[in-house]
Amino acid sequence: MVERAEVPPPRAMFVDFPMKLDGWLGTSHSLEKQYIDALRFDDYVLADFQFDEGQPVNLYAAYYQSQRKGQSAHSPQSCLPGDGWEISSFKRMDLPASFRMVRSLPVNRALIQKDSQKQIVLYWFKQRDRTLSNEYLVKLFLFWDGLSRGRTDGALVRIASLIGPGETEDIVDQRLLRFVSTIEPELARYVPD
Repeated sequence: MVERAEVPPPRAMFVDFPMKLDGWLGTSHSLEKQYIDALRFDDYVLADFQFDEGQPVNLYAAYYQSQRKGQSAHSPQSCLPGDGWEISSFKRMDLPASFRMVRSLPVNRALIQKDSQKQIVLYWFKQRDRTLSNEYLVKLFLFWDGLSRGRTDGALVRIASLIGPGETEDIVDQRLLRFVSTIEPELARYVPD
């Protein structure tokens, strides 16, 4: 059987991702070559965004033009424990729709800790016209969409923020929700449906 060539739709490159969004000011960063080689994505954005003088929110999104032949979004659940961080809690949840997000957003939420530092990490997979948090469903739809649509493109989106001095998890959850509702509509240009 001959495998059809994939033809993902046109998209904007993450190098053009805006660093000013509704009061959030971003600073982009580069990944080291060893991580780029290991993750094997086609495009990515890594940036810290800050609203006023608050704690920054880190954004990482990796786009894969094709997720065949071993090249696919890497689950943060396996990398979060790296560099001394430990997962204190993990759950799937739906972020509520907001004035910018027309529907709720399924995400994975992890509380990670290293010494006295804690941070909250949210991540999800944007796969064609689906947003998924369940990694088994990601694999199922990769197979199905590869057969039925000739497409396996998609992205992993991860955001994280430290729990600052005097902050609670609820405060950080609200900061992350505000940030997600700001960037989520932007992502369609970079990860097309």
